[in-house]
Amino acid sequence: MTIERGQYTVLPVVPSMRTTPQSQIAAQLLAQGERFRLQQAHLYYVTADMTALALAAAATSPAEAVSADRMPAAAGLMVFAEPIGGYSMMQPGAEAEVTVPIIAVSWGRWAADDITIDGDSRAVKWMFNTGGTVKRIPSGFEGIWMTFYTPNDNSMYEAMAPEAVVGIAPDGKPTTAADILSLGIKTPLTWDNETVLGFGAHFDPNPDPDTTAEWSATVYTAWQLITQGGARLTETAEIPRPRSGRKRDVREGITDSGAVRVINVHSTHRPSASAGEQDAQASDGRRAPQYACRWPVRLHRRDQCMNPAAHKGGDCHHEERVILPYIKGPDGAPLRVRDTVNLWDHQPEQSAP
Repeated sequence: MTIERGQYTVLPVVPSMRTTPQSQIAAQLLAQGERFRLQQAHLYYVTADMTALALAAAATSPAEAVSADRMPAAAGLMVFAEPIGGYSMMQPGAEAEVTVPIIAVSWGRWAADDITIDGDSRAVKWMFNTGGTVKRIPSGFEGIWMTFYTPNDNSMYEAMAPEAVVGIAPDGKPTTAADILSLGIKTPLTWDNETVLGFGAHFDPNPDPDTTAEWSATVYTAWQLITQGGARLTETAEIPRPRSGRKRDVREGITDSGAVRVINVHSTHRPSASAGEQDAQASDGRRAPQYACRWPVRLHRRDQCMNPAAHKGGDCHHEERVILPYIKGPDGAPLRVRDTVNLWDHQPEQSAP
């Protein structure tokens, strides 16, 4: 149904299979690919502070070319404590607008020739939908596949009036917010949309808001923060999968250990709890959060030579670094303030003249 409504970014088409609706064929191929990625996926949870840091850094899109080296794992599923974006939509026949938050992403290496029909990769043609313009993904294309997820807890309908019409059911009857809530929770996450990033391609410096282009830049920025060498900006804690759950995973064909890697801002850079609370109060929980208190000045990016000795000869390697705000320059430069206050409870004794 999503494909038939045109709500897709990447679409497989099999011209030789004319008797079956192309939307059904595409849905099966997309689901097969996603299942394969999730079976291998390393699991990540990004804390609220880390989400805010990634969003603040992504205010400026990554300048480096898309590289597989930035992926923290060959395949992964990353859940964010707060939305990395969202969009508003109104279904046909609806009277109320619904805000859809994006809170998770899966990824894996992808090539246009990966999926075959009876061993023939040319039987599948891949299309890319951007801004309503559909273009062909050329054979031989290689890059990173991202699938974006929204929560399936129906929380977006809880703030609405129960009688608000949010869509039309297949039988033509109006569907209200109360009708949706009465269905209950079926799965934690729902596939929303997808995109592919070609290796060597560059991000749009000004991506349209509420699009896969904007979300993918934020995800890639989070990867940069996680994989960045030198002064560490992040900390990772690992929560192992219980043994009983691991046995079930093996039966389902899941190859990862099931451990969850919790990503947080490094303790030396982490903002105060009160700053997080102030930002949370300004967020509606269904869009990307505010981060004005946690990260009051804009971060910047720097192209850094990783081997200065070889720089003159051109044999060095450069890497884009995300630089946190710091005190530098003349009076009036941005100053990051913490809540810690050191107090002297008496004046120091004066020395004798």
